[in-house]
Amino acid sequence: MFGIILSIAAALLLLAFSLLSISRKRTIAGSILSLSVFLLAVIEILNQLSLNLASDYFIYKKIALFLESFLPVTLLISSISYARQKPFKTVSIIWGFIIASAMCFPAGIFFFDIDSFFYSPDFQTEKILFLGDVGYWFYLGIMLYCILALMNFEATFSSTSGIDRWRIKFEALGIMSILSVLIFYYSQGLLYRTINMNLLPIRSGVFIVASLLAVYSKIFREKESRVVVSRYILYRSLSLLVVGVYLITLGLIGQGMKYFDVSFSKHLTVFLAFVGGILVLLVLLSDTLRRHIRVFISKHFYKSKHDYREEWLKFTDRLATCRTFADVQEATLTTFREIFGLKVASLYLLDSKKERYLPVSPHPESGNSLALEKSAGLISYFRERGRVFDTSNYDYVVTEDEDSFVKANKAVLIVPLIFNKNVEGFVVLGWQLASERFNYEDYDLMKVLARQAALSIINFRLSEELAEAREVAALGRISSFIIHDLKNLTYALSLTLDNAEDYIGDPEFQKDMVDSVRITLSKMKNLIQKLKSIPEKHALNTKLTDIQLLTQKTAREIGKPGQDVNIVHNESRAFSMIDEEEIRKVIINLIINAFDAIDGNGAVKIETGIDGDAGYIRVSDNGPGMTEDFINEHLFKPFRTTKDKGLGIGLYQCKQIIEAHGGKILAESRPGVMTAFTVYLPLADASDITF
Repeated sequence: MFGIILSIAAALLLLAFSLLSISRKRTIAGSILSLSVFLLAVIEILNQLSLNLASDYFIYKKIALFLESFLPVTLLISSISYARQKPFKTVSIIWGFIIASAMCFPAGIFFFDIDSFFYSPDFQTEKILFLGDVGYWFYLGIMLYCILALMNFEATFSSTSGIDRWRIKFEALGIMSILSVLIFYYSQGLLYRTINMNLLPIRSGVFIVASLLAVYSKIFREKESRVVVSRYILYRSLSLLVVGVYLITLGLIGQGMKYFDVSFSKHLTVFLAFVGGILVLLVLLSDTLRRHIRVFISKHFYKSKHDYREEWLKFTDRLATCRTFADVQEATLTTFREIFGLKVASLYLLDSKKERYLPVSPHPESGNSLALEKSAGLISYFRERGRVFDTSNYDYVVTEDEDSFVKANKAVLIVPLIFNKNVEGFVVLGWQLASERFNYEDYDLMKVLARQAALSIINFRLSEELAEAREVAALGRISSFIIHDLKNLTYALSLTLDNAEDYIGDPEFQKDMVDSVRITLSKMKNLIQKLKSIPEKHALNTKLTDIQLLTQKTAREIGKPGQDVNIVHNESRAFSMIDEEEIRKVIINLIINAFDAIDGNGAVKIETGIDGDAGYIRVSDNGPGMTEDFINEHLFKPFRTTKDKGLGIGLYQCKQIIEAHGGKILAESRPGVMTAFTVYLPLADASDITF
């Protein structure tokens, strides 16, 4: 009963995994993976039926055998296409041949008689299938294809990093666990020439755990990930080598038992199989062993130790994904550790005062945060020789501090980061995963990577400095606006004070003066409030406004006694959806500029009206005017002015306000004759206007 429950649970979870695979990824790759898992679910049910309906076991096992014949091709295609970029366009001729040869398995079902695959004299009691010659090679072939699929899945997973690895980790581990237990299940054919169906509960249990991992990944972590497997697949995928050694060992044990007539406990077989699996995991997760194998392969199978182009492109791509300065630092150290097999690497950069080198990314295992003072000897060594500093052979006189620094970091090599002949920092290479003597190829690649890293570090530093400069500039620009508005308000107070000398005894003037001072103080408070929210941008507070009445009221508030101000209103009243306070600033700016231009010896004309689909406000004066060059090159730009005491902010601010309203401001001037500024604002919809 327990075995039935396990098989049902395993089949249901495998079906859930299959449905999620095809529903989340409606691609050929997703469909093939879904088909593979579906086949395993059906095979699981058929195997359980053959165990519990022993009288008809042959029928169910024959159907299961037929479905098993499709596992090699589906599993292999799934492993090649899983999470890879353009998988079917990059399949080599060899892999194509291997995939095509997998179709021999279903063909063999029809070509050979079923009795040549397996037989069981007493299946009801033993639950063991004895393999014939055809069955032996059949299940051995399925096992080998499972190994190839496992190799591909493990290579894909090993090629991922960061968020991509996080997304597919549980699913990939689940699939690899399924393949591992299949290899274990079919390996007994190599050892005993049997298929022991008493081991089905073990397989079902692994299926359950693996399916749970995959389903969890599909539901909570499923995102589109596309992986490119590098040329170092042999370095990164040791499953083929380790599993091969494992199977050869099983074969030798089987032959030894036959030769010496040794009986072997089945429970001990299972125990050794899983102990072997644990050892396999230990090997696959050992970075030190991986490094030893990589060094061995590089020495004996490749003419060049490094593919410079491949490593440089990989490093460049990694830097391109960096979004912060810390990302650049981590990418640099990760690249050095991976390529040169390092356990410890630290990054030091020149401080802001350019006096010493500080550790910005010390490796946690180094336990060292020692700074290094900038010395003439070390800098000269790096700058003039452009070499990597080998701490095992000092070829220049080091200072006491430098010697202490090397010993404290247990440094093997120091790689300078040179930009524009300046040593901006260096990478300290420490403990190695595998003892290895670096040669000229390593040094050349280190210098290439260091130049690229130095360039990226400088770019990010300059970007940060530029961002800070922009923030300061933005603060200064907004502060200039505030100062300019305060200047206009003090100008209005100054006019009120000038008028008070002549009209202070007039009760009506006294009332107007108090109201004017109160309004001005309110505006000053609002400006101070805005300073608290710098650099936030406030939305316009628009409402339907009569442009003519607003202009008339504003002009009357700031008009000078005895000053020739002519206000002309053309056509009908002009209504627009505007922020009164902001447009009032524009009108005040234009009128004050006109007053400053005539300097008490001229006339100012204010005109409003409608021109097409826009209302306009025109302020003109008969002052000295502006040159055409100043209008074209400098007008409406910040900090550009013709006034001796002006800030050059007013017209720039006016242009920003008008454009925010969807309008425009134009200037016309003739030197020595006149100047006119015209503001155009969109007219409100007639349906919005009520009288």
